[in-house]
Amino acid sequence: MRYKRLLLTLLPALLLVGCVPKTDKAVTIPDAAIRGDLEKNLDLFGDKDAHLVADWWRGYGDPQLNTIVEKGLFEAPSLKSVEARYAQANAIIQSVQSRNLPQISANASLIRERFSANHIFPEPLGGSTNTQYQPALTLDYDFDFWNERSSRILAAKNGALAQRASLEAAKVALSSAICATYLSWNYDEQKLAVLSALEQINREELAIVEKQYRLGLIDGVEINTKKSANSQIAQQAAQLKRTIEGKKETLCVLAGFLPSYTERMTVPHIRNGFSPPLPKEIMLDLLAHRPDVAIAKYTVLSKRHTIEQRKAAFYPNISLSGLIGFTSFSWAKLLDRSSYSPSAGISLSLPLLDWGERNANLQNSVSDYNSSAYEYNRAVINAANEVVVLLKQSKLVQSQIAFHHEDINAKKANETIARKKFFLGLSNKLPYLSAKKMALEGELEAHSLNETHALIQVDLIKALGGGYSDKEDKNESL
Repeated sequence: MRYKRLLLTLLPALLLVGCVPKTDKAVTIPDAAIRGDLEKNLDLFGDKDAHLVADWWRGYGDPQLNTIVEKGLFEAPSLKSVEARYAQANAIIQSVQSRNLPQISANASLIRERFSANHIFPEPLGGSTNTQYQPALTLDYDFDFWNERSSRILAAKNGALAQRASLEAAKVALSSAICATYLSWNYDEQKLAVLSALEQINREELAIVEKQYRLGLIDGVEINTKKSANSQIAQQAAQLKRTIEGKKETLCVLAGFLPSYTERMTVPHIRNGFSPPLPKEIMLDLLAHRPDVAIAKYTVLSKRHTIEQRKAAFYPNISLSGLIGFTSFSWAKLLDRSSYSPSAGISLSLPLLDWGERNANLQNSVSDYNSSAYEYNRAVINAANEVVVLLKQSKLVQSQIAFHHEDINAKKANETIARKKFFLGLSNKLPYLSAKKMALEGELEAHSLNETHALIQVDLIKALGGGYSDKEDKNESL
């Protein structure tokens, strides 16, 4: 008879097993598909033994740049806010994990009450006024047969990992933005030096044409032309100086410095010929080196465990409760054995009819998961395309720089010929100065091309993850 009662009690629970509605979850792009597509571009990479370190900016050999980047990574308010969110995510994990253990609480109450003489209590309690003392320890514990709690913990852990990846992504974005601005400032200073040399040559040319004008050899048009050229160079120099000040301000904003820090900045000294490494091992495992992809991955994993948590609501569960306490009207007898009032209980929760609430919650979690899965796919596709495009752009700019070097060499050869003619007395100084100007203008264009190439390299370092590596346990994958 006892077994029949137990069976009747559990029958509704058995009927509910398997009642979780089907879900239509989105599919994420497999890592192997991305790896196979990227392998087609391995010839664009350099040394297979190269490694991209986290402090890659030190390769530029500029102590001032190192200081700005490292202080920015330590002090920038934008990073501090991300660090706070990461700390919050870890706190959530601890909060969820605490539910794995029985919850024990201490309670005590003191109640002064007059008991009705016309109620269930007979005299002398009925009609009297008494003080009731009631201290107690309570214990509550919910079993986790369907992994509801463990799924919530895993969701919280993956959420924290996503926040940590967000912190790394913010660091990569900050360091690359600082380096790009600093490198651009460096090339602006080099352009400014070339403009200064051009301005000096224009002054020499102006002095010559003014002498020719005084001798009646030319009219005033040539003088005005030279003056206009001087004015244009002065305008270019003034614009560059204004741009440089703006880039100094940008560096202060990025690194979290006050405006007065610009007064301590000196002209950059970037090491010539530095080329960031392009390791093939990153290309073969790009997704593990992109913090933005890691953010999307851990978000998807977190949402997946949330779905499992929602599914657990469709199954029955058992809860235990207990109380150890004392109840007495007399303070002197509060801890006597006669005042001891323990209790214990077990409860079975059976989800029967909730008018679609559980199903709605589950479908909401599935939709949330699908959105995250599509965001992951977008991040993966963006990462692969970004790396390949930047690699190709870098190669094309290198080819353009090589052709430009040929152009500069030809202009310098013409400058040498014009200088020889001038010193041999075969021509005046103007053709020589004109050839020298053409060579300097070629240098100005070379600085612009080198700047473009340097900024593409910084973007490429960022696209390769900036030295980040996802070293988490690979047992749980998408």
